[in-house]
Amino acid sequence: MNRRFALCWVTSSQTKNEDLEAWIMVNNIERGWELPGGWIEEGELPEEAALRELFEEVGFLGVATHIEKDFFEGGDLVKIEVGEVPEPIGWESQDEKIMEVGWCLEIPEMEKWNASEIEKIRTHDWSDSESFRFNS
Repeated sequence: MNRRFALCWVTSSQTKNEDLEAWIMVNNIERGWELPGGWIEEGELPEEAALRELFEEVGFLGVATHIEKDFFEGGDLVKIEVGEVPEPIGWESQDEKIMEVGWCLEIPEMEKWNASEIEKIRTHDWSDSESFRFNS
């Protein structure tokens, strides 16, 4: 069985200016700056894995709003909103493999990722993605 992974695209529900949408990235000791995420465990849904990884790596609880299945080869992208206000100061992770966590307004210098990959996510139209929101 091929292992799948889930990556988190984390934004703040407190940000109203669409032109200045901040997102969270983590600085992995081996891979440099990247999106939070990880392997989906047996019996876990991709959105559950993304929320678990978000808490383990970033320390935030969030709400999964959308999922884009197979956004990456072997992986899904989960859009998550958190209630925290974006701050310009990074913080430590409980995960020993993560050196720093921070809000981004611009794509940082990355070792393993290509800036175009982050830009593709940043400009992704989520309106056609599977939504977890309930219309009232």
